[in-house]
Amino acid sequence: MKKFFGTFSKLDWVTFFLCVVLVLLTLVPLLPFAEVTDHWFLVAIIALGAVTLSAIVLSQIESREADKLISDRMDGLHSLVLSVVDHDAVHEVPAPQIRSELDSLLGESNEWYFRGGSARWQREAVLPRLATVTDRPVLYKVQVISPFEKDLCDKYALYRKKSQPGDPRGDSRQIRLELLAFIYATVVWQSRSKITADVTLLHRFSPFRLDGNRESFIITVADTKKNGLRTRQGNWYHSSLLDEFEFEAGYATRLTLPAQAGDSRGSEDVAEFFEELVRLNPDATAHWNHGFVEPDWRDIFELAGTIAEEPA
Repeated sequence: MKKFFGTFSKLDWVTFFLCVVLVLLTLVPLLPFAEVTDHWFLVAIIALGAVTLSAIVLSQIESREADKLISDRMDGLHSLVLSVVDHDAVHEVPAPQIRSELDSLLGESNEWYFRGGSARWQREAVLPRLATVTDRPVLYKVQVISPFEKDLCDKYALYRKKSQPGDPRGDSRQIRLELLAFIYATVVWQSRSKITADVTLLHRFSPFRLDGNRESFIITVADTKKNGLRTRQGNWYHSSLLDEFEFEAGYATRLTLPAQAGDSRGSEDVAEFFEELVRLNPDATAHWNHGFVEPDWRDIFELAGTIAEEPA
C-alpha cells in the first residue's frame, strides 16, 4: 500500500480525492436515512465519472512506471555505448593486437611503468627505445619479483609453466637469469642515456602484467592467447592503478643501483656489477647464494642484450 501511494504525484492525489468524492456520492442513495429519488441518471453519471477518474489515476501511475523503466534502460544503454566509443574508457584489447598497441604506446612515451615477470620485452624493446630520448630526463619505474629469492622464482616458474606449457623460459633458473640480466641491462642503458631508473623488488607475484605510462596502461597475463585491457588517463580505473603501483612499492624493496655499468668486457663486467649490487643491497641479497661461475655470468650478459648499437 505504501509503495503504491508513494508513487503518487500532486495531480494523482487531486484525481484520487475527486474519485473518492464521486464514489461516496454514488453511495449516498444506499444509506438508510437517504430518500430514494428518481435521479438515478445523475447517480449513474457520477458513478461513471468515478470509474473514469480511477482509470486515469491507474493509467498515469502505470505510464510513469513504464517511463522510468525505459529511462533506466536507456541510461544503461547510453553508458554501454559510451564505454565503447569513449576514448578514456577501459576497453579490451584482442590478443593478436596487444603487441602492436604496446609498440605504439612505447613509441609515444617519454616515461615507462612496468610490473611483471621476467621483463624480457623491457630488455629487448623498452630500454633501447627510452634511451633514444635525449632532450629530457626519462622516468623508468619498474616492479619485478626478486631474483634473489629462490622460492619466489620457483613459484613464478610453476605459474608460467601452467600458463604457457612448453615455454622453455618457464624454468626457475632461467627466470632468475632473465631478471638478473634485466637489472644489469637497466643500469647499462641508464649509463648511456637520460634514463632515471627506479627498480623495486616484489616479494610476491601477480598474474597481471602492467605496461605503460601516466596516460595509458595495458594489462596482460602470461598466456599470450588471452586478451588484455587498456586504460587511459581520465578514467578512475587508470588513476587507481597508478595509486596501487605506488602503494605496492611501499611493501617491496627498492634496489640501490650501482651508478654505472659497462659491457665492454662481457661476463667480467656482469660479475663485477653484481658484486657491487650485493654490497649496496645487503638486506635484499642476504639469502642469495648464487654459486655462479663464468658461464652463468656470460648467459646473463647475453640475455641483457646491451651489445646492440648504442643510440645516436
